[in-house]
Amino acid sequence: MSKKQQQQHDYYYSSTSFPSGSSREFPPSAPDANDISKPIPPPSYDAATHASSGVTDTAPFSSSPLQGFVRDATFLASEPSTPFDAGDYLGPEVVDEASQPLLANQEDHSFQGRPAPPSYSVYKAPFETSTEGILSRDDHINHDGEALLQFLYQHNKPPRMKVKFHGYHEETQWKPRTTRNNEGKLVTELEPITTQVDDFLFDIDCSHDISPACQGVYVMADPSTGESKTVRQLCDDYVHEKNQLKELQMTKVVLWDYPQLTRAFTAAIREQGYLHTVKITYEKEDDKVTVKTDTPLARWIDNRVIRFIFFISCLWIIAWPVVWLFKKKFGHSTLKSEWVMAVSERDWYQRHVHQVVGQLRNIPSTGPVPFLL
Repeated sequence: MSKKQQQQHDYYYSSTSFPSGSSREFPPSAPDANDISKPIPPPSYDAATHASSGVTDTAPFSSSPLQGFVRDATFLASEPSTPFDAGDYLGPEVVDEASQPLLANQEDHSFQGRPAPPSYSVYKAPFETSTEGILSRDDHINHDGEALLQFLYQHNKPPRMKVKFHGYHEETQWKPRTTRNNEGKLVTELEPITTQVDDFLFDIDCSHDISPACQGVYVMADPSTGESKTVRQLCDDYVHEKNQLKELQMTKVVLWDYPQLTRAFTAAIREQGYLHTVKITYEKEDDKVTVKTDTPLARWIDNRVIRFIFFISCLWIIAWPVVWLFKKKFGHSTLKSEWVMAVSERDWYQRHVHQVVGQLRNIPSTGPVPFLL
């Protein structure tokens, strides 16, 4: 993943642990060597989560991602024991009458020679895929609330997630710089140049550990009244909006005790003798279902070439605030589907802690600080 993609990515939870006793602004340069060559058994999950040395400055998890949200009882969620597949969803009350026995006083008239009514089919809108998820500009779901609701059902599938481990330190190199003093004489000074050196950078995919069953869909309640709309009402509000820049988005959240797991892995890394900065990030993919209009203006704003031209010409300073003011968003921060992990934090830690600490044994020791000539 490129640096630009990382900046645009939606980070679900990120924590950075700095070396104990250092400041965030000026972390110390690397020592002469890292004594992590000898294998040390990693601590247990309980011992790691209660460790205090070197992990006291991990960022706390502020609040639940569903705080203030109300579950929509009308939006069908899958059973916890069965995989969620809404691709052929027909609605919560649809029953296959052909497979049901007739009642005692009910006769089968077989439509009495008349042609049978057309069978009901779910509209499947075309869409585009990216690392962020699903995007559709289909005209029909932009004007039909029921079709838009079905679209959200069809693509409410489990997201993907990986845990990224990053350890780094800063090294200061001294570059000679020659200037003239007040007397006109040449004076050579050493100018410090500090660079970041990555000690380890790897990730572990945990997508298969996400439960395939959606736990429910939530809409944020009105903070003043406490009332919350259903997902169908939100879809109707969207299709009735005349704004050409309207957008509707549903975000998938994965509930897990991220702070505890981060603390445990940070403590395990510290136990190996690594004293530099540790950053643990939980990155999600395919976690958004987005619907936009197919108007020329909406496509023009999302065009990468036009965005680049606006960036290099600095026109974005004027245009982007105007776009932000006129854009109408639905559900971007108020519509979420809930997913949970099928494995506990303790079990996931025990499965992967040896893999994590094993990466540290390949870190080369740092040498003397060089000069840039």
